[in-house]
Amino acid sequence: MVILKLCLIFLLIIFMIRFHIPLWISVAAATFLAGFLFKMDPLLFLNEIKHTVFGIDCIKLLFITYGLILLQQLMEEQNMLSDAEKNLCALAPNPKAGSLISPVITGLLPSPAAVLIASTMFKKRYEKILPADVMAFATTYFRHIPEALLPVYTNVILMCAVTGTPEWKFLLLMLPYALLNFLIPYFLYLKKADMPEVSEYHDRPRLTLFFHAFKALWPIFLIITLILCLHVDTMAAVFLTLALFILLNRLSVQKLCHFLKSSLNWNMLLMVVTILAFTDILSLTKATDKLLTLCLDVKIPLFLIYGAIVFAGSIFSNFTAMIPTVFPLAVSTVGSPVAMAIYLASLGHLANQLCPTHMCISLCAEQFKVSINDIFRHTLPVSLIMLVMTTLLYLCMAAIF
Repeated sequence: MVILKLCLIFLLIIFMIRFHIPLWISVAAATFLAGFLFKMDPLLFLNEIKHTVFGIDCIKLLFITYGLILLQQLMEEQNMLSDAEKNLCALAPNPKAGSLISPVITGLLPSPAAVLIASTMFKKRYEKILPADVMAFATTYFRHIPEALLPVYTNVILMCAVTGTPEWKFLLLMLPYALLNFLIPYFLYLKKADMPEVSEYHDRPRLTLFFHAFKALWPIFLIITLILCLHVDTMAAVFLTLALFILLNRLSVQKLCHFLKSSLNWNMLLMVVTILAFTDILSLTKATDKLLTLCLDVKIPLFLIYGAIVFAGSIFSNFTAMIPTVFPLAVSTVGSPVAMAIYLASLGHLANQLCPTHMCISLCAEQFKVSINDIFRHTLPVSLIMLVMTTLLYLCMAAIF
């Protein structure tokens, strides 16, 4: 019954999106349906919504999203993003592959709105060459690769903590998965595309290219440095960088007011609020715990059971919720705990790219003016291949470790 309820909830989102209803309305409707199907107390339901919407996490994320939208527009107005894209492509031996560097770099920013900067850089170069849905898929998919293995992300730190896996070993063993995540979508969608093979900056010395790329992207690197090295709060890092950018470029009050107003993208901001509310309500229903109990009764290999639970749970709920729920039990009941930790981490990351309420995908869809269904249409073939490859990687690791 719990599986049927979850399917109904997500079918509602997909159905409403199919009829071009804004995602935030679709998610809001699914939130109310979840409360109804799981028979939540109306007062508890409304209190949880209120707690989420007016909670510090939601407010901070709204400010971060707005701040990064503003930063993106200011950088775009100075032609910094297009210049960075040209220099990065010229740096790479293969400009096609080099074009994927920009989404990966912005993937180091621990905020969903960072995908807006990546999409702007990608769109500048390829909007006349690639369809909008392919650009949207490539931007959001490649932007999330660093999130799978770098021990600066909350999920990675949490996975290492609950499984007892050293962070250096986790990063090292996740490299094959990360490499496949580059290669499979690249060969499926980008290699065959008629993309430019020569950058207009190809005759510049490599040191000059690197300097100009760094100069064009200095606000992104500054935010990353403030967060990762100096442990500055993300919201503070974004607005400190914005303040420095405004001072260095001596923006007039009139121009600044124009960008402050144009950066208020209500669709994106409402999307942030409704997705956070939906996630909290679904977590309150304990649907993932019920899903775990059901799956453990099935007579199939244990590693596949745990993998299916993490994969399905990450799509229906969120990957973070799967880590404390499934990972400790999984690594304690199999022969190779390290291989199991890598396997589940890979599947959770993979499933996160198919989650209808994944905020980055929603923001990217809005930026490219496509449906999230258009993005998923390209994600699904990659995910199916990656599921097979990830399982083979697990079997190899389990035989070694």
